[in-house]
Amino acid sequence: MILRCFALVVLLALPSPGRTMRALPWDQEIAERKLAIGQGEKLQDLRNLHPSARSLPVSVNTGGEDRIQLVFKDRRDEEGKLLTRPIRVPGGVKTPLLLLLPDRESESGIRPLVIDDDMANFSWGTIRLINLSKDNLAFRWEKKAKELKPGWDPIDVSPGGSSRNMEVFLYRKEELGTPLYSAVWEHRSDMRQLVFVIPSNDSATGPFEFKFIPETRVEASSE
Repeated sequence: MILRCFALVVLLALPSPGRTMRALPWDQEIAERKLAIGQGEKLQDLRNLHPSARSLPVSVNTGGEDRIQLVFKDRRDEEGKLLTRPIRVPGGVKTPLLLLLPDRESESGIRPLVIDDDMANFSWGTIRLINLSKDNLAFRWEKKAKELKPGWDPIDVSPGGSSRNMEVFLYRKEELGTPLYSAVWEHRSDMRQLVFVIPSNDSATGPFEFKFIPETRVEASSE
């Protein structure tokens, strides 16, 4: 089958001072929450939250003394203050992407997690896969393959060449003769895709599902 993904169109703008952070809510329930990024006296609403696209950027200072916080504008503590959770940006992350993950055990209901979204190592034409299952997997595209270990460390697939449809397969590492999944994915030189591999709750779809976060490049107009 050919997967046709909703693609977020990104307009390339002139660089601005400071570092920017965008957010990605895991599901629609989180996308509908009223959330903001706080740092010092500055509070910026997270806008255009969608589970299949990155939000509009907010400016942050990852090297500043004031810690960055996720502010829950729709929930308060016993003293009537807005709930907050600290956001940790790992060292070496140049372009932080804030994942907003469900956390049913916390009062806020959301766990913030930052991954790197830097264009220098996640460029156009690249598919970045993150395996959120407990299985050691292997991902094959056309005549190439890579091991896909569990955890938040991604693998990058850069097919190169012209835009085209390409056949892909997913295997358990110890069962390379039997694919768990096969499909035709679209490769585009002007698009990068973040793909989460997650365990499936529906036996009809197989043991794994895929959460696609595509982003498409549009050159800024010279006018």
